[in-house]
Amino acid sequence: MVGDLTIGGRLMKTATRATRASGPSVVVSVHDVAPAHLAEIRSLLSQLDELNVRPRSLLVIPFAQGQDDIRHCPELVDLLHQEIQRGSEVILHGYTHRRVEAWRGSPLTRARAALFARQVAEFASTAWPEQRARLLAGRALLQDIGIEVSGFCPPGWLSTPELPELLRETGFRYLVAMSWVQDLEHGRRIPTPWLGYIGAGRLHEELVRIGAALLSPWRQRSRAISVFLHPQGASQSPACARVLLELARLLRDRRPVTYDELLDWPS
Repeated sequence: MVGDLTIGGRLMKTATRATRASGPSVVVSVHDVAPAHLAEIRSLLSQLDELNVRPRSLLVIPFAQGQDDIRHCPELVDLLHQEIQRGSEVILHGYTHRRVEAWRGSPLTRARAALFARQVAEFASTAWPEQRARLLAGRALLQDIGIEVSGFCPPGWLSTPELPELLRETGFRYLVAMSWVQDLEHGRRIPTPWLGYIGAGRLHEELVRIGAALLSPWRQRSRAISVFLHPQGASQSPACARVLLELARLLRDRRPVTYDELLDWPS
């Protein structure tokens, strides 16, 4: 009987999540969650609260810059647990979020790293044994603070081709790319055309704005879209303010969901 109730509860929860995410949806993610950005992260979350954006996705760097151990920042640990209790998800976002060696991957990946992620393309600058070690180490640090993760987003959304298989091998459920979320269990991609703020200076923000404008027709017809926010300089940035205004408009017709919830969509 207990087993039946457990299974029934899981089925009911899955059905509820699938219903919730089946309509027009928006995944709102806060990237680069690390101790050094705590003040700006609080500010962003406060602005999202004002827009009634819950749940949201928090992309956490467990050992930022190779020295900023999240376990040594109790204020951030408490904040993450509060967010989880309110329905948000935590996603592993690299280990150090720093470039390690020469860039790897396809010519397009290397070009994107050079243009947009020169110092942060961690998983496009390591061979697979090091990537595997960093995935395990990052997840272990989050487990040490009582947080389990099933999703991964490489810094800069950049990685080498072997990453999906490494994630499956190490027990992750999904991979967040810039324009889709990859369901690793079922081998499918769910499109998430985007707009957002990357916190990287006026020229880069303008390029992101142009890219988002080009994606506008795709976003309009897509069931799910992604709005990403980075904490660097967010509170003083007109570009970030513009994205938040656009998010407010999108929320008239779309409901916030997590990447994890999108996996419950029917194929």
